[in-house]
Amino acid sequence: MPSLRIVFSCLVMSAATVQAASAQDFWSYKDWNVSVELVPSEEDDYKQCVIFTGGDGLPTVSAEFFSGDAGPPYSYPEVKVEERAIRGYATVMKNDDQIAFTFDDGSVIRGAVEAVVDEDGFAVASGRAGQQDNLPALQAMRSNAEATVSGPGYEVITVSLNGFSAAYLKMAEVCGFSTEGVLD
Repeated sequence: MPSLRIVFSCLVMSAATVQAASAQDFWSYKDWNVSVELVPSEEDDYKQCVIFTGGDGLPTVSAEFFSGDAGPPYSYPEVKVEERAIRGYATVMKNDDQIAFTFDDGSVIRGAVEAVVDEDGFAVASGRAGQQDNLPALQAMRSNAEATVSGPGYEVITVSLNGFSAAYLKMAEVCGFSTEGVLD
């Protein structure tokens, strides 16, 4: 029979391994949050960085960047809105809907929706700005106080942009990309 010390040591080592395997960092800046998850690979470790606002049952507006990507000025973090519904219910956003991110200054960034039912039976809809529109969307997020996301005949969410710049700066710092064009 193994000693209690050996069993305890194994449990501690297992917990440390699980924690390292799912290493994640989290920061909050006013109304925005930064989440960074380590993505190990055989050659290098990468980071999946996300800044977001909303959640807690509401849709989220976010910008995402993978540290293995080229980064600015070649590629900017992807701007999107995501909505999840309770099992058995549909999302407000529908597949192929055209959505608009509308800002205080009147600027509008358009995008398209992809809606699916995930492997657990929950409806999920994601509206993304076009790749060419990520930079203008991020610049509008930096220079405005609020953004409203809407589709044909409906509003998805209105979000505060308070804390966006600080969250974006932290994401750039941790995931190793330039803030060129957005904050600089």
